[in-house]
Amino acid sequence: MSLLQFIIIIAAIVFILFGIDLNKRKKMNILHFIVFIWGGAAVILFAFNQNLLNAFGKVFGIARWADLLVYIAIILLFYFYFELLNQHTKDKYHLTRLVSRQAINECRNTYKEEISKHKNQNFNDEFIFNIRVYNEETTIGSTIDEIINAGFSKILLINDGSQDNSEEAIRQQQKKHPDKLILLASHTINRWWGAANQTWYNFIKKYGEQLNIKRFVWFDADGQMDINDMKKFIEAIKQENFDLYLGSRFIQWGKAENITSSRKIILRISKIVTKVFYGSQVSDPHNWYRVISLSALQKFDFISDWMHYANEFNEQLHKYKLKYKEIPVHIRYTQYSTSKWHRQKNSNSIKLGLEMIYKKIFFK
Repeated sequence: MSLLQFIIIIAAIVFILFGIDLNKRKKMNILHFIVFIWGGAAVILFAFNQNLLNAFGKVFGIARWADLLVYIAIILLFYFYFELLNQHTKDKYHLTRLVSRQAINECRNTYKEEISKHKNQNFNDEFIFNIRVYNEETTIGSTIDEIINAGFSKILLINDGSQDNSEEAIRQQQKKHPDKLILLASHTINRWWGAANQTWYNFIKKYGEQLNIKRFVWFDADGQMDINDMKKFIEAIKQENFDLYLGSRFIQWGKAENITSSRKIILRISKIVTKVFYGSQVSDPHNWYRVISLSALQKFDFISDWMHYANEFNEQLHKYKLKYKEIPVHIRYTQYSTSKWHRQKNSNSIKLGLEMIYKKIFFK
């Protein structure tokens, strides 16, 4: 037996032991069984009988057994890469879940009395605005003022690990509007968009009835969204009862200020991809100006902590066959909002596309 044969056999035995360990931990699936058990056994057999390996290789047009081993090794590298990536993704999700749960508990304990005392005065009090805040000290104050001046009184803000004075700016708004229900939940570390969604959803699912709300509104902290569009949402709500009302830039392109041609193209492509991958016929799938009923919200379940949450939303929109209506909205692409690299970079669309393929095909 050559040294190479010995090394191959030892590696195959290790593979089989991995498979046995997975089976003991009840984490064995069919792919693991093929790779670790059958794959390990086949490698041992081929190591002892190189002629058999050559015959097997010729089936695939491979002349030398060594070439086949190289190809098998490449396939296994890809397999282990995705196994490690899956584990890393799961670890991130667990961390996000812990951060979100802590923020929810602290928010509930801090504002317990305010929630119980606040009574609805009019129809607008049935809405709660949900805003993710990350380093938005220069805009969050005016955003809160805009919402309150429009006649709304309930806001849930997620301070997603801001490194500037965003939290202090929010505290000042709470003092400025003591008769309004301005709730602040803080993530101890920055966990991105999807994590803020998880905190919103889980908080509202748990305490929505105590808050006396019927509808949940997504809103941005950077001044992109126009509160005046809520008049259109409310008009539609009073006319017809849908589960969701989705803002759209595609219905009237004139309602998006300073939008670039490249961004228009990306948004058009996202519409097609959403239809193909998730079955949702939504004209503007990544527009986050939306209103959802509390009953519909209870059906959603999100795990993504980055931008894939938008795809999760569209997938479940189709899965639960929820009724929705699209509303033309006025999105303001200002110099400030477009300068936020983490939010507006077109390359994020490529990252989101890759994440979508990974989550759809490889993530388990």
